[in-house]
Amino acid sequence: MKILAWSYIAALVAVTLAHLNLQAQLGDPFNMYRAGALCVAGMLARLAYPQSPSFTCLLMIGSVSVLGLSHFLATGSYGSSMDIIVDMSGGLWGIAIGAMLSRLISPTSKRTALY
Repeated sequence: MKILAWSYIAALVAVTLAHLNLQAQLGDPFNMYRAGALCVAGMLARLAYPQSPSFTCLLMIGSVSVLGLSHFLATGSYGSSMDIIVDMSGGLWGIAIGAMLSRLISPTSKRTALY
C-alpha cells in the first residue's frame, strides 16, 4: 500500500510537469481535478500509514507544496491562495475518508476483556 501511495503522488507531480493538454479545466478560479486527485492521495496515504495520522497530514502539506511548485514550473502560472485552500481541503478529505476505510478494513479487536 505504501508503494501505491508514493507512486500515486509521484504520478501527480509527473502529470503536472507534463505538457499534455489532458488537464481538464472544470472550474474557475481553481482546478477541481487537483482537489479530487489530492483526495485520493490523502486516502491512499492514510491507508498506507494508519498508525501515524500526523505523518499523513505532513505528507499532504508537502504534496500540495510540490504540486504547486511543479505547476508553476510547468505552466509558469502561480496559483492563488484559493488553489492552496482547495487542494489542502481535498487532501484532508482524503485523509478523513482513508481513516474511515482503515477502521472498516481492520477494526480494533485488541480490547482487553475485564474478568
